[in-house]
Amino acid sequence: MGSSEFDATLGGDEHLPFSANSLKFAASRSIEIAAMTESILRPSKTKLIFQCLPVHMRRRVMSHNAKRLPIRHRVGHLEQLKKSGLPPKQKRPSRKYRRRPGNLLNEYTRRQRENVWLETHIWHAKRFHMIKRWRHSIAYAPCDKAFRACYRASSAHCLLQDISYHIPIRLTGTVDVIKEMFSKITNSGCGLGVCAKAYVDGKREGSVHLFKLNSYPFGYIGKATFIWHNDGSNKCLWLFIHPSQIEQIQSLLTDLLYNNTKESSNEIAEKRRKLMNNYSENIQMKLFPATYNRFRLTGPKSHAVLTHSLKCIQDLENIKNNKWMSDLNKSELYLNQKENYWQSIRSVSSPSQLPSKAVIGLVVKDPRLSRPKHRRKAVNYERDINVECLLNIPQFISTSPLWNTNIHDVIKKERLSNAKFIEHVTKTQLVPGEINEDDPALQSVPVVLVQRPGSQDSNFKKIGYGSGWDIILPPGYGLQFWQTFIMFGARSGGLRETESLAHEMGECYLPPDSDAGKEEEKRISEEMKEKYFRLPPSKRVNYVKLAVVSPFICPWKILLKDWSNDPVDGFYILRDKDLLSSLQDCIDQRKELPAIQNSSMCLIPVYLKMVNKGNLKRNALICLPEREDIQNVTSLFEPHHEDPNETLRKIKRKQHKVIIKKLKRKTSKLKKRRELGEINSSKTKIRTKSEPSEYVKSMRELWVPSDVKTVRRSCSRQIMGFLSQGAFSFSESLSCGVGYIAFNALDALLKTKQNQVLVRNTSSRKYRLANINIIKLP
Repeated sequence: MGSSEFDATLGGDEHLPFSANSLKFAASRSIEIAAMTESILRPSKTKLIFQCLPVHMRRRVMSHNAKRLPIRHRVGHLEQLKKSGLPPKQKRPSRKYRRRPGNLLNEYTRRQRENVWLETHIWHAKRFHMIKRWRHSIAYAPCDKAFRACYRASSAHCLLQDISYHIPIRLTGTVDVIKEMFSKITNSGCGLGVCAKAYVDGKREGSVHLFKLNSYPFGYIGKATFIWHNDGSNKCLWLFIHPSQIEQIQSLLTDLLYNNTKESSNEIAEKRRKLMNNYSENIQMKLFPATYNRFRLTGPKSHAVLTHSLKCIQDLENIKNNKWMSDLNKSELYLNQKENYWQSIRSVSSPSQLPSKAVIGLVVKDPRLSRPKHRRKAVNYERDINVECLLNIPQFISTSPLWNTNIHDVIKKERLSNAKFIEHVTKTQLVPGEINEDDPALQSVPVVLVQRPGSQDSNFKKIGYGSGWDIILPPGYGLQFWQTFIMFGARSGGLRETESLAHEMGECYLPPDSDAGKEEEKRISEEMKEKYFRLPPSKRVNYVKLAVVSPFICPWKILLKDWSNDPVDGFYILRDKDLLSSLQDCIDQRKELPAIQNSSMCLIPVYLKMVNKGNLKRNALICLPEREDIQNVTSLFEPHHEDPNETLRKIKRKQHKVIIKKLKRKTSKLKKRRELGEINSSKTKIRTKSEPSEYVKSMRELWVPSDVKTVRRSCSRQIMGFLSQGAFSFSESLSCGVGYIAFNALDALLKTKQNQVLVRNTSSRKYRLANINIIKLP
């Protein structure tokens, strides 16, 4: 660059004027200024808003994040994004905003619209796998590897479970009317009824099997536990129902109370109408969902956990300031009598030593007063046991103000939060941090304890296994009691542990002849089927070659039809205790079974124990052995079967590959056209289907045919039944299973003078020998 191009002051030849006229300069540039103003005010005509910014202010994120632009340009930028078919992505609120107490409670309330949360939900959600089941959010299993630890807790220590999802129903009326009502939906052969003398006084909890109206032994609904409570002149019957059966039982009781069924005979209809009117006038029914907290403590140390956690109130003077006491008759609490009985049994080494299913009502101090500074395992008190206290239950030991639902809101409202409790303990005491257990500002809590005797059949488990306590609490105090039990060494468990305990005790969690059991079987079969078809074809078990016609669900109706040679509309599980005992005697003595009614539709509950090696699994086949199989069971295998669909699957697979290649070419062409802008990308967007395609359905049918017509002679050994649950039993130290056998199949087994069966898993060809025992349903 030459020096002549510089200013004269710098040695160049250019002379600049000493002043400039701004009006003339703006007039000469008026066209350029108007164009720039037009582009800013109306950016849609030229370019996007964020492209109009200076280069140093532009960011690549501006195309999808409006907050990167100046505030004055954001509205127009969002409008441009909407016109282009790309709606802006809303940023999720910050964690700090979401964790504010008010916002957090609103979010929790919104999430409870579909599934009910228990009071311990947040505690469990941080430590457990949560599942949605029966319109509740339930803890399934701990996140750590705690399966064996939970078993050790149930057998030697204390396993703690929250079963507050059981829904209580209160029936108020006279005993005679309630007895007449339940006589139509229960049967004495299954055990004592709700109005038995052992239960009416309220000292013991009972259980009863419920059926549809006058349909025994068919139409099974489920099992319910109950407790009687005196309410003045009338009696209150509290039923605790599993949530999978609550709708069915509620509908059944409502029909019994209020509906009038039309009969062909006018006299019978009039008599029933009067009876129903008597029910509706003298009996009142009400549901109390999410009202009570119910915790289940299982194991020999569960009694020690309770004795350390619960400190009883001895004197009425200590609780006279509690507001929930205003509506109660204080003379009916019998505090001193209950406290003496609780002190007399505190040295018991296991709950199985106490009276079976005893109900104890206590009024205890705030459980936070009992917590130790560090978590430790509770130890039994060393003291001589008073045998008379174990045998004689005091008369009013089961009475409790907890059953008065009018005081629940008062108890929940007057409960001190953890922050206020700590503030009260640290600031209002003479010595900061020292706890005064008789502080009148701290509220007392009424609770009800229910003893569980555990296993009482030595054929399955050791006597007393599974024993423990159930504690029923008022609303608002669930987490306080839960954390106190945890601090005294109780190990928390979930729904998986409930199913495991049922298997260990030789019980079926949800029997297949109930609607709840059928829904559970259907859900499990869908999960197993989806897991099976997610595997590649080379890793799938070919059930056709193994002669397993129904690997994912047990076809009970087809099994009974094959053994009776008659069409079967329904089936039932035998629950008559006398008949089950006689069947066990027949198996032990290897003699033929007695004749029963509806034997062609009857399933017998059985508990299988492996004789040698083997690990039983769900849906395993229970087969009828031949005479020489007992001696040659080690070399007994199911022969290979031909798979007629194997060739057809390969042909369909090749055809499908050709179709896939065509679709890939078509997709690639559409992709190129979208990149060139020839077609709109929003119109050619590929949508995934929620249901499998027709090809997938046809291939699944070729792998596992759904049209099962017969199961009895589908393999080399006749099928007698199936296992509903099979796994390794820690208490037996071998593999065990709970299943059901057709009555006629069991009769055929005993006619051959044998009392052992063959078992084969659905994924194996190996037959194994197992001992058979009849389950006497509780």
